[in-house]
Amino acid sequence: MSNNRFFEHDTYKIKQGNKIDYYFLSILGLITFVIAGFVSLDTGSKGLALFFLGGLLGIVFIFFQYGFASGWRKFIINGDTRPIGYHFLLIGFCSFAFLPISYLGLGSSGSFAPISVSLLIGSFIFGIGMQLANGCGSGVLFAYGSGSGRMIYALPGFIIGSVVGSLILPIVLDWGALNPVIIGGSSSLPIYLMSNLFLIFSIVTIFFTLALRSGRKLSQRSLIGTVLIALLCILVFIISGHPWGVTFGFTVWGGKIAMLAGIPIDKTVFWQWPGPALALKQSVFADVSSLMNFGMIIGASLFASITASFAQQPWPPFRQLVAAMIGGLLMGIGARLAFGCNIGAFVAGISSGSLHGWLWAFFALFGSWLAMRIRPYFGF
Repeated sequence: MSNNRFFEHDTYKIKQGNKIDYYFLSILGLITFVIAGFVSLDTGSKGLALFFLGGLLGIVFIFFQYGFASGWRKFIINGDTRPIGYHFLLIGFCSFAFLPISYLGLGSSGSFAPISVSLLIGSFIFGIGMQLANGCGSGVLFAYGSGSGRMIYALPGFIIGSVVGSLILPIVLDWGALNPVIIGGSSSLPIYLMSNLFLIFSIVTIFFTLALRSGRKLSQRSLIGTVLIALLCILVFIISGHPWGVTFGFTVWGGKIAMLAGIPIDKTVFWQWPGPALALKQSVFADVSSLMNFGMIIGASLFASITASFAQQPWPPFRQLVAAMIGGLLMGIGARLAFGCNIGAFVAGISSGSLHGWLWAFFALFGSWLAMRIRPYFGF
């Protein structure tokens, strides 16, 4: 039986610009070398490996145009269930490593967070933000690296919003929170594995079946991208000791900028918690999330430079730039309240068997649905 029945014809041709900017490529190489030197001094080979993995993720995301915000938008507007199917397939592949390693305590631990009012509010706000900005946590990074005009505004907004979120998180947590709920976590390893894998791959099956029945074929290109991203996420999990997360790095950047500006942010509740306090004192190159973020931006920039695709990026209208800034702010606040973004909460949470990841997905999808009604006011 031919695979054409289930898979659409994919092309892997890279859209190139007119001319490779060797000057920019040289500058980018120098920046990469300098950052790698600082990373080596701070965290040695482990930090270099994570920085390198971040770069590979940037290249893979931009090459395969692997987006969460755009995928959810296709689902809401056109009823195309394939993108979310790929996202849950990514989660499923990651869970094959995250679940047993976390359960057996083999050196890495999954992503677990409280079931709280802040989670529900934050994920809803994040869903709105990522549709206004036209990008999620990972999307902002690789699109920024590839020269997107929107992300030049969205990224600063994300950083500012992350700091604001860090200030209000302790307050919102007092509105109600339960301890993290691990699906099947009190059972034996086989039950723990099967209960989570059954839930995840049931969603994959349902979404792909709905797509095929509606006449939409699966994309081999997207499936390959899913597999590659999953492999990189697993490597990050093993090397760093926890799943890949994007937004805490933005929070650290904002906290350090606030300190340099003379704002005593270290006196606030969030920044006195052990993790944030340590990140604020240490070099930014010692923070895993920051390392990955730097790497992802550079990887995407490297790809865009080699393919000369910077010239392919039209400058967005003013209203869309305003939307990007607002979207970044909302994502920053939402990510802190919800303990992460589409990567750190959705992918990592569900892959770890944490109920908070499922709740994050539901409320972020609801926020995305609402944002579809708002986007036309910004010229989308």
